[in-house]
Order: sequence, then structure tokens, then C-alpha cells
Amino acid sequence: MSILTESFVPEVGVRSRIKGFVTSAWFAIAMAVLILMNVILLGVEVDVGTSLLYASEVPSWFAIFNQVIVGAFIVELFLKFVGFGCKEFWLGKDGSWNAFDFFVVFVGMVDLTMDYVSEMISSSLDTGNLQLIRSIRIARALRGMRVVRLFRYVTALRTLLLSIMSTVGSLFWTLVLLLLLVYSFGIAVTQLVVEHCRSSTIDAGITSGAPQCDPLLEKYWSSVSESMLTLFMAITGGVSYDDAMRPLRDVSPLAIALVSVYINIGVIVVLNVVTGVFCSTTVETATADKDVATFKQMRVKAQQAEALKLIFKEIDHRDMDEVTFEELQDAMSSGDLSNFMEAMGISTNDVWMLCVLLDVDKNGVIDLDEFVNGCVQLHGPAKSLQMAKMGYENKLTRQALLYLITEFESLASKLLLVDEENDKDEAEDEEDEEEPLKEKF
Repeated sequence: MSILTESFVPEVGVRSRIKGFVTSAWFAIAMAVLILMNVILLGVEVDVGTSLLYASEVPSWFAIFNQVIVGAFIVELFLKFVGFGCKEFWLGKDGSWNAFDFFVVFVGMVDLTMDYVSEMISSSLDTGNLQLIRSIRIARALRGMRVVRLFRYVTALRTLLLSIMSTVGSLFWTLVLLLLLVYSFGIAVTQLVVEHCRSSTIDAGITSGAPQCDPLLEKYWSSVSESMLTLFMAITGGVSYDDAMRPLRDVSPLAIALVSVYINIGVIVVLNVVTGVFCSTTVETATADKDVATFKQMRVKAQQAEALKLIFKEIDHRDMDEVTFEELQDAMSSGDLSNFMEAMGISTNDVWMLCVLLDVDKNGVIDLDEFVNGCVQLHGPAKSLQMAKMGYENKLTRQALLYLITEFESLASKLLLVDEENDKDEAEDEEDEEEPLKEKF
């Protein structure tokens, strides 16, 4: 048993150190820089290749750098697998990102394998077959997916990605709504145009064949599908309102009215409401993401702490890293500190009580840590945890008071019993003293 324990402890220590290394900020920054360099050089490689007839003429150092990048990704993936373990690696909070990293590494390995195979068989194949092999290598085109890994390390990009993914459901139903709207108005307008074209064709003396329409009507409103496309482009900037509606002036005022109502509904109502829904979903998603919310909260607290430190330095004229209650009261009376406290949600109506709350060690002065930590804790309205804590402390206080009341009542009853016993003893003593006197008389 001791042998197993001794062999297990170093393994746990090594795994924890590896996990701490791969989750550190420096490791994340290094990988983000490496990914960014890879994407930049990939674009340079593609741009250089556009001026070369054969892919083999591309400088070899591009391939060497690609091999280094893939090797670094393989090492990163291996370290994460060792540090997190199999279960946490695939099923942990970053399991989806790890799966994507595995896919990117796999694509990179396939790309390198195809490069190696193409170089090995290039001597036995003609140029046409070699170019055919290189043209079907989808893996090289997928190398650009590595840039998506930046989203994992950059919080702003991650927030945007989560926001876009969260709006996929809303986007689907928005498209359904627009499809129904475009389809309904497209049928109505197309029906009016077809009737107009039929009348014009019959008036022209043509009694057979398809109805003949004006070229612009034929371009924009000749069928339901063309009308739907025109209506969709009319609210998305693909075609001018005037270009689409001008041919309808000869058809019917009702057709003009239908298109106008459609544009008003589509642009003023639907798109604005959809934009609001997307914004609301985006904010909710950004708030729900724990890492993003934690990062924002930490950044806000850090900014508040820095501002409070600057204010404390202004109050501390003696450079003692501590201020007295009087100095804090004088600073509050100047107005700047009071306004800042009120902006943070800290009431300054009772300055003395505020000083008492900030003075944690009760030594009569407030140091820098007490001032910063106290103001951060007092910042904003009461939290649910603080309210629960106050309720719990009040409950304990009531229980203590009930206990003291019970003890006092018990002590009072005991004192009454003692007084009664003392009174009885005194009465008995008086009777004992009176009996000899009665015998004398």
C-alpha cells in the first residue's frame, strides 16, 4: 500500500503542475501569438503562390514553419490531455474547445501527410496527376480554420462568437417570418402583374402564347420566385425601391400600395424588432457566459480599486498610508470624494458610520487596504448573499436574546425562591425568639 501511495503522489504533482502551466495566462498568450503568426504567414503563402505556376515553386520555409506550428499544436494538445486527464479533457467545461483543437491538429497532420506523400510520389507521376493530387487536398484549405482558436484566448472575440451562435435560433425564425411575408406579398403582386400582362397582350391582338410583359416587369415581377427575390432585395439594399416600383405604376395603384405596405412592414417593423431581439439575446448570452462575466467583473473591480487608490493618496497628505476619521470627513466635505462615493452607490449621509464600517481593525485610523476593500464591499445595492447573511445573523441574535431572557427569568425565579426561603427563615427565627419571652410572662 505504501509503494502505491509513494508512486501515486509524484504523478499527481506532475499532472497538477502541467495543468497549471497550460491554464496560465502566459501559455494562452504564447499560443494566441503563434496562431496569429500562422494565419498571417498562411495568407502570405497563398498570395505568393498566386504568381507561381507550380505549387512546388513556393519557398520551402513556408512548409517548415507549418510543420513547426503543427508540432506546437500537438505538444499543446498532449500537455492538456495529460494535465486535465481523459475525462476532464473531453467532458470538462472546455471540452468543446478541446474537441475543436483536436480536429484542427488532425487536419494539420493530414495536411503534412499529404505533403509528404506528394513529395514521395512526385518522381513517379507526371505533372498533371501531381497537380490533380494537390488540387483535391482540402486539408490545406482548412488550415485557415486555425484562426478560430484565437476566439478561445481573446475574450472580446469569444463574446462575439457566443453572441452569433446564440442568435442562430432567432435567425432561423426570422428567416421563416420573412419568407412568409415575402411569399404572401409576392403572390399578390405577381397576380396583379400577370393580369395586367394578359390584358395588354389581348389588347395587342395576340391570342396565343404566353402573356407579353414590359421588360422591367419581366425582370422584376414575371413570376412568384422573381417577385419574392425583388421584394427581399428591396428591404436588404439589393435593389432600389424606385427601380422595382416604377414598372408597377402602369399596372395598378394597388400593386404600388402592396409594395409600399410590404416595405413599411419589412423595414420599419420586422427588421427593427429582429434587431432588438438579436441585441437582447446577445446581451443575455454574454451575461450567461461565466468566463466573460467573470472577466468583466474582475475588470470593473480592478478599475474601481485603482480609482480608490488614487483618491486615498489624495486624502493621505502625510504619506502615512493611513487616514484618520477627521481627514476622511474633511475629504467628504470637499465634494469630489462624496460624489465619487455616491456614484459607486455608497451613501455618504452618515460619514462617521461609514468611517466606523471602513475601520475593520478598530484602531481609529483607516489604511489603504481597509479603504479599498471596504468601499468595494459597500459598492452598489445589497446583494442577495448579504441580505441572507444579515438574516442569518439576526436569527442568531434573536436566539441569543431568547436564551438570555430565559436565563434571566430562571435566575429571577431562583432569586425569588431564595428570598422566600430567607423570609421563612427570618420568620422562624423571630418565632423562636418570641417563645422564651412568652414563657417568662
